[in-house]
Amino acid sequence: MTAPRFRDETLETLSTLPGVSGGEEAVREAVVASVRDHVDSLEIDALGSLIARIDPAPPRKGARRRGPHVMLCAHIDEVGIMVTSIDKEGRLRFRSVGGIDPRLLPTQVFRIGPRSVRGVVGWLPPHLVKKADRDKVLPDRELYIDIGASSAEEAEAVVSLGDFGVFDTTYERWGRIRKGKAFDDRIGSSVLVSLVERRPPVPLTAVWTVQEEVGLRGATAAARRVRPDVAIALEGTFSTEGPGLTPEEQVPAIGRGPVITIQDRSLMAHERLVALLRETARRARIPVQYKRPGLGGTDAGRISLSGTGVPSAVVSVPCRYIHAPAALLDVRDAERTVSLIWHALDALRKEWP
Repeated sequence: MTAPRFRDETLETLSTLPGVSGGEEAVREAVVASVRDHVDSLEIDALGSLIARIDPAPPRKGARRRGPHVMLCAHIDEVGIMVTSIDKEGRLRFRSVGGIDPRLLPTQVFRIGPRSVRGVVGWLPPHLVKKADRDKVLPDRELYIDIGASSAEEAEAVVSLGDFGVFDTTYERWGRIRKGKAFDDRIGSSVLVSLVERRPPVPLTAVWTVQEEVGLRGATAAARRVRPDVAIALEGTFSTEGPGLTPEEQVPAIGRGPVITIQDRSLMAHERLVALLRETARRARIPVQYKRPGLGGTDAGRISLSGTGVPSAVVSVPCRYIHAPAALLDVRDAERTVSLIWHALDALRKEWP
C-alpha cells in the first residue's frame, strides 16, 4: 500500500504563519484550506482545535473489518511572546509564552501583532553593564522590545497590550535540509495534512490542537469530544547532535528516521502500540529511532487519560534547535514519518482488537 506524499509546501506555509498559544487562527485557517476537500467533516471546538473526521476507504476484497477509531493529532501553536506593557518611551515589555530559553532572547527580532510590526529585543550594551553582571542571563521581565517608537502613543498606534510575537524567521531549503521557525509542531501538523489527502484504511479523526505549549490544553478537550479507540500524536522533537557528546548521547539525530517515544514526562506509551509501530517500521524498511526517556511531554499524555483510557503513542520528526528562532530538519524524516503512520493505520485495521 503506497503512502501519501509529504507536502513540503505545506510545511513552508505553516512554519511562516504566526500561531502563538492562544492565537492560532492563521495557522488553523491554512490547515482548513489544505484539507477541506479531503475530509468528510470539519469542526472547530470551543478552545479552537480543528477536528476532521474521515471515513475509511471501502475494504479491499477479503478484508475482515474496519478496524479501531484512530485519533491522529498535532498541535498548531508555537512558543513566542506576549506584550504586557508599553512604557512612556515606546518600549514594549513582554513575557514568554511557552518554553523559550532566556539565553536566546537578547537581540532577537520578533514579528508582533496583526500588523507584523518588527521589533528587536533590547538590552544595555556591555560597556554599561558591570563586569560582574555581564555573564548573567536576564529573564524576560528585565528585557524589552524596541520597535523604533519614541513614545507610548507612537507605539500604541501599531501595537496593543496582549499582542503576540513570533520569531522573524524565513523558511529556506538547503538541499534535503529545511530551516524555519516553529517546527515544533508545524512539522507534525504538515505530516497530518499530508496523511488526510488520501482516504485512510481505518475510521480516522485528525485533530490539529491548540495551546499545547502552555499545558496540553487543546488535546484535553478534543480527546473528550473525539473518544478514540487508539491515538498517535505527531510531533517535532529535539535532536541531540552536538560537539563533545558521545555517540550514545547523540540520539535521536536528524536524517535517521522517525522517533518513537517509549516514555516522557506526560506519557507511558502503550506497549502494544509501540510494538506495532516497531514491527510496521521493520516490515516497511523504515529506519526509526527512540526518544530519550523522561524528557518533554506531548498531547498524547492527556489523550491517554481521557475517558476510560486510550492506548496512545508518539511519533516525531527530529529537529535541531526547537523552541528557538530557527530550527533544522531533514525532509526525508518527514517523508518516512508519513509512510510509517500510513502503514501503521493499515496494521491497526488488520491486527488491533
